Amino acid sequence: MINLLIIDDDTATVRAIKDSIAWSKIDINNVFTAFDVLHAKQIVKEEKIDIIISDIEMPQETGLDLLKWVREKKIECELLFLTCHESFSYAADAINYDVAAYLVKPFDIHTMELNLQKIVMKLKQKRNLKQNSCLLKQDFWKGALEGELLDNTHIQEELQRRNLDIQANKKYCFVYSRISNYEEDVERYGKGVFEFMVEQFHREVLEESKFNENVIKFQDRNTLNVVTICDEKLHQKLMEKCQQLMEVFNNYFQAFLTCCISNVYEIVELFNAKQKVEKYFNYNLRIYSCIFQEQEVELPVKKKMQMIELEKMIELVEIKDRTQILRYLKQVFNELEAGNNLNIQALYLIKQEILQVVYADLMKQGIQATKLFYDEISIKMSECATNSTVDMIRWVNYLLEKTFDYEYEVTKSVTVIDKINNYIHQHYSENIGRNDIAKKFYLSPEYLSKLYKKRTGVNLKEYINEYRIEKAKELLKAGEKNISNIAESVGFDNYSYFSTIFKKITGVSPKEYREND
Repeated sequence: MINLLIIDDDTATVRAIKDSIAWSKIDINNVFTAFDVLHAKQIVKEEKIDIIISDIEMPQETGLDLLKWVREKKIECELLFLTCHESFSYAADAINYDVAAYLVKPFDIHTMELNLQKIVMKLKQKRNLKQNSCLLKQDFWKGALEGELLDNTHIQEELQRRNLDIQANKKYCFVYSRISNYEEDVERYGKGVFEFMVEQFHREVLEESKFNENVIKFQDRNTLNVVTICDEKLHQKLMEKCQQLMEVFNNYFQAFLTCCISNVYEIVELFNAKQKVEKYFNYNLRIYSCIFQEQEVELPVKKKMQMIELEKMIELVEIKDRTQILRYLKQVFNELEAGNNLNIQALYLIKQEILQVVYADLMKQGIQATKLFYDEISIKMSECATNSTVDMIRWVNYLLEKTFDYEYEVTKSVTVIDKINNYIHQHYSENIGRNDIAKKFYLSPEYLSKLYKKRTGVNLKEYINEYRIEKAKELLKAGEKNISNIAESVGFDNYSYFSTIFKKITGVSPKEYREND
């Protein structure tokens, strides 16, 4: 039995929550309500409350006060906070006191229900950790998929040790699901709730089960992978069930789902079978956002091949024809697919060859490519580029757009010179030089010097010194600082050098300039 308490000083909010959720559907038996912390404490003392939904900001005592009281009294329950502020000041304290979740008002009832389902699942797992075989089964299947169960004797021993009702001599199949491009969904639901929903959909659609005992999650850098172990009897129905799963995913998520239905295997064979299916994903990039069966694909024969025509790519990059480059890449993908050679290794080589061409083109312009593409978006898109041909096209399009835009900006030297001068005007008092400015604008120091001299007729170092001296003249006229302090405030750490440069530019020493003014 699971009991829940709703507390909020707004009676309409309490009523809306109580009337909008099908409590029995998510295995919550009794729902209590309170409109202040004092009443809530009384209910907690009298009833065994498992979950509390509480507003944070209330008159007299806050939801955080209630949380602290619950933890100090060592009352075991989960708490879900409601707040009007997306970033509330109590967050650190709430985390310290182990809050299950918090939602921003006005909240979505469906999102609240998903969070409650997650909390209920956590409660059940806590209660049944010792006697419930669900987690033990999950751990067993995970061990089988990761190659920890060496042979049939070892499998039998593990089943007996865990007291599991799994038949060692039966055969099983599995659905390997790869979820990619799920950043928007994580942002919408939160990472924990999103992964909970993914596991829940696999369990309900593929297994029609109340427990996640056969659903195993594997996370890598750019994808979430889920393996659902199924009884051999379900094998013929899995294509239809995967289609239903795809429909559910499309209704709830922006992410891409790709499913592979395995052949039938003994438990001891599952590790090798999983590895083989993972290779299918890596070697056959045409199987993307679709459903396929293991026997429908095969691993390609390794061949030495040239991925792209470098001379053609160099020519297209030089004329900055982004449309033609993307069209050519799609043609390369089609040719590789026709020869069953479109795989992650091919995409990796294509990526390296494109980088080689683009970086060489940037180098000719004096632009430091590694610094130009060091931002978070560039790094993320580069990491995902070899996931699929779609991700590769997105990355190449982004790479070329950023490259061509910056090259155009550099060729419009007036714009670049203006930006460089503005930077000098803002930072002249600091220890800046050619290398610092080049780094700021992704240019090589040598190219920066040539460009600046060509467009202004003045050496970059000379301009910095001239601007510093102009600022020094203003301060000398004001008469408020001594000369050594003025030298330091305009960027000279050596008074003697400042005096030398000042006289070289003005014809008089700083002291003479002040006296003659």
